[in-house]
Amino acid sequence: MKKAGLVLVVVSAMVMVAGCATTPEGPTDEELIQQTLDQFSAAIIEKDIDKLGAILSEKFSAPEEESKQDFLDFMQSAIDSGYLDDAEVSREDAQQTMGEGTCDVYPVDLMSSAGSVSVELHLTKEDGGWLITSLDVDGM
Repeated sequence: MKKAGLVLVVVSAMVMVAGCATTPEGPTDEELIQQTLDQFSAAIIEKDIDKLGAILSEKFSAPEEESKQDFLDFMQSAIDSGYLDDAEVSREDAQQTMGEGTCDVYPVDLMSSAGSVSVELHLTKEDGGWLITSLDVDGM
């Protein structure tokens, strides 16, 4: 009887260890960064300020806009003026540079009826996800 109990304990332990080994860990940082970049692209193309706001850090700043809300107001103004009509986003040539809890992505090319620019996005890992904390526009 003692042997049967020991076998049961060993088998149970093996099942628990095997179960732990196959438990999914969740998305990687690279996958989470790609999700944020996909959401950024969709927000620009769809002209969706709420979607854009959801991926900007509360600490967001840009050279011409000092806060997240300032930037969102600027983008809403651009949308209202038609500057994002026929918008496209290309990350075809974009390179990612990983740091300690940071990622820089450049170039992200934005094209619309108003012209085109390349931007560098700076992301930071916050609360288990990746948010855009700043951006730099070429030539500004």
